[in-house]
Amino acid sequence: MGLQTLSRPCHNSRDRLGSLGYSFTKVSRKAAFFSVEGWAVTKHRYRAWFLLACLAATSGCAQFAVQPPTPAKNLDVSGMWEPRPGEHFYIILFGSQSTPKVPRFTHSWGTLVHTTDQGEGRQPKIESHTISWMPATLKIRPWNFHVEKGSNLSLHETLHWATSSPQRISAWGPYECRPRLYYRALVQKEFLESGRIGYQAIDDIGEAARTGDGCDCIHAMTDMDPLYSRSRYPLIRFGESATRSVVRELTRRDILINPDQTHDWLNAALGIDSYPVIHPQYTGW
Repeated sequence: MGLQTLSRPCHNSRDRLGSLGYSFTKVSRKAAFFSVEGWAVTKHRYRAWFLLACLAATSGCAQFAVQPPTPAKNLDVSGMWEPRPGEHFYIILFGSQSTPKVPRFTHSWGTLVHTTDQGEGRQPKIESHTISWMPATLKIRPWNFHVEKGSNLSLHETLHWATSSPQRISAWGPYECRPRLYYRALVQKEFLESGRIGYQAIDDIGEAARTGDGCDCIHAMTDMDPLYSRSRYPLIRFGESATRSVVRELTRRDILINPDQTHDWLNAALGIDSYPVIHPQYTGW
């Protein structure tokens, strides 16, 4: 039964839905809401709720979806567990979402940082790279199950997009991390920007799942994981919850060095503190 029928039911459809436990209440000229077992959902959010149900139903499809052939997964990281003297590596993981949470206004991305000491009394050299995979149009279409042209945004392009939506932005870190994570991310970023892969908001079904020619923002980061497939990162999580799950996975594998400590000076160095970013603390969830 379509959204229009639920929003403005005729008497017959009202009776049919009433027998299924639905009730209708007029709240304004522009909107009505329906309730099921006490849960009220406006017609504007019906599609979002239905999408969440679809994500839950298809989360098991991740293990069968074809993943893009990223070379980052097969990178030889021998000797990249500890940083060399004078070098440090960091990661900041971001999640953004609207209030209320609507899938087309959510995003997950990460920024990797490499610093090199320049001597006593001098500021370190800072090099940063961001994986922020978006449709080239910057319009996320969760209902589009075909691959479209993708674009990897810079950190500030992403922050500007999220704040103008508007979305709440949360950032975990900056955490010091193992060098291997940074170098895998460089290879993954180059792969994304090569034009060999496109964007699809839900990549475990549809064209991306069949061909491996597309991915979403979450898997743009996690597909470089050499140990686990996408089933480890189910799309029932998106926005802030998806980012939290990535932090948890990196912590569990000891990829983050002392995750209880954040290196907040990088927020100013990278210009992050110019935006309304929330900084949740890692609590071991």
